[in-house]
Amino acid sequence: MTPPALPPVLPPVLDAVFVRGIEFEGNHGYTAAERRSTRRFRVGLMMELSLTAASVSDRIADTVDYFKVSEIVCAIGTKSTYRLLEKLAGEIGRAIQDLYPRAAVTVELEKLMPPCPGVPSASGVRLHLPAR
Repeated sequence: MTPPALPPVLPPVLDAVFVRGIEFEGNHGYTAAERRSTRRFRVGLMMELSLTAASVSDRIADTVDYFKVSEIVCAIGTKSTYRLLEKLAGEIGRAIQDLYPRAAVTVELEKLMPPCPGVPSASGVRLHLPAR
């Protein structure tokens, strides 16, 4: 009896476009009191996809437009309200993948100066969405 064929192993994507330190003010938090007050948030993004075509063509159509990505982050962060940072990070990641479905997206989201004992400078989440 022959063992079943294994699926082909694809080489890992080593190329990526990143954007660090996107900041906005929003009304996100688990409690109603947190959602009533505006807080500062910071986002870092990593979009993993092949950049070979862009390295040859010099065309933005062959890569990620980080201006558009920054606009998406700020729009979602300022125009909507979420209780959990995980949900906010997920909405950001999915919106970026709507524009770039071949990209794996990692979103690092920080809530600056969260209302916690010990006065931490930030709390946050990292969410990775594999390429579609």
